Amino acid sequence: MVDQLVAEGVEVVFGTTASGRSPIVSEITARRTELKFTSVAHEQIAANMAVGFAQASGRSGVVYVAGAPGLTNAMSALYNAHHSRIPMVILADQQDSQILNDDPPLSGDLVQLASGISKIAFELKTAGEIARTTRRAFHEALTSPRGPVLISMPANILLNQSPGVIMPPAGTSPLGAADASFLRKAAEELLRANNPCIVAGNEVSQYHARREVAALAEVLGCSVFVEPLPCGVNFSNRHPQYAGMLSLNLHEAHRTLQDFDVALLLGVQTRMAPREKEPALLSRDTFVIQINLEAGLAGRSIACNLYANADIAESLSRLRAEIQLISDSTWVTEANIRAKKVIDDLAAKQNAFEEALVPPQGDDDITVFWLTRFLDHWRPENSSIISDLSADAIQVEEVLSLQSSSAYISTSGGIAGYALAASIGAQMASPKSMIICLTSAQSFMHAPQAVATAAHLKLPLKFLVVRGPTRAGIGYQRTHIYERPNLLKDDMGTENLAQVAGSLGAPAVRISKIAEIEPALKGWFKQKAPSLIEVIVTG
Repeated sequence: MVDQLVAEGVEVVFGTTASGRSPIVSEITARRTELKFTSVAHEQIAANMAVGFAQASGRSGVVYVAGAPGLTNAMSALYNAHHSRIPMVILADQQDSQILNDDPPLSGDLVQLASGISKIAFELKTAGEIARTTRRAFHEALTSPRGPVLISMPANILLNQSPGVIMPPAGTSPLGAADASFLRKAAEELLRANNPCIVAGNEVSQYHARREVAALAEVLGCSVFVEPLPCGVNFSNRHPQYAGMLSLNLHEAHRTLQDFDVALLLGVQTRMAPREKEPALLSRDTFVIQINLEAGLAGRSIACNLYANADIAESLSRLRAEIQLISDSTWVTEANIRAKKVIDDLAAKQNAFEEALVPPQGDDDITVFWLTRFLDHWRPENSSIISDLSADAIQVEEVLSLQSSSAYISTSGGIAGYALAASIGAQMASPKSMIICLTSAQSFMHAPQAVATAAHLKLPLKFLVVRGPTRAGIGYQRTHIYERPNLLKDDMGTENLAQVAGSLGAPAVRISKIAEIEPALKGWFKQKAPSLIEVIVTG
């Protein structure tokens, strides 16, 4: 098993002290130059560290859990990975297969437990299949649709003697572009459009197609939106044709898109199916073209006229070439006019927003908007923000300047505690970057031991914990059917989270006024050890 992990290029396996008796952990510990085992206090933390490592590195994260209790502790992180299409391999201890039918302690049907929130799950039957089952697990985790894969490992099988045959990872070929007929039809529709738009989804960042999306948008001269719940930077929000992030509220999203006659949906993962009395995302009069890598996603939840399962970057390169081949000078002139109008309109909207802002005074209370503005201004260029912060007043992804592909990482799972642990995994994957965890008090209280882990590992992480009308991840949308009570006013009681962080080994301060933000951030960024700022916000 360990030889196969090394062959897969695994550098670190995340786990807990409960896995310390495992023969695999013993073998990993003996190979410190090839493979590292990072132990933490709880499986949820370990699994979310593997998620963050996978997101920051582009490789599969690996987590080791001890039996059925360890797997159940890690299941919220598995949900995150499954919902956000993050590659991950879970190695799970299982009781001796000779006594499994007697329901011994720590045992359970691990395959069944993981089935709803993993791409696929296996249980080893013989020692001889370890290498090829592990190879298949990594293959499945990294093949579209990406996601978590579980291997249940009965103890007696791990200890059996068997000739080991290591299987080297095979070279893979990308999916390839959409077929010529699709590209021709799509090009013709885009040429006929008076007011086209692009929606850039999570597959754009996951499969490195941002450059091709920007190039096509500039040829078409159209507005570009990003899908709700972005897991990365799908399109630079400082590009002059960036028109904003779509709302999860279908009434708002429909109004945003209703005037476009052709919509090109690229790598959109968020399922935005309408409920009763809600409009569809796009008007029936809009011609919808959709491209996804994940088979079965395009054309499923969003009604469309043309769809393809294909590599997005390659398809857009060929689509752009097709447009340039069949277009004429008149169309190019019209596209340039459209581009100028789009850019001018978006710039005017942004300027009007900026002019309407009232700069806060030093003794004013802090709001999420101004906190995010200050953070964006003072953070270093090489910093990455790992966030699970959600606020009703603003979308933090819109306030932050997100230009590089590594500037922002999140998930669409909405699981509290994700960002604190994922930031540790991201820091281990990107040791030269400054990793900033942007989270809520709710999320901090779910996983405070992540701060202790960062201190133990001596990682220079920055934790920004926002306390007030915020939450971790997403919540149900308000509708005419369901009006949720406002439970965010009290926001986790009166605990001093800065004191909690200090007791866990991370120097911390607590601020509540505008004048305190700048000095706190400046001192924060100079820290070489993990440090935390608790921010009291009013809106």
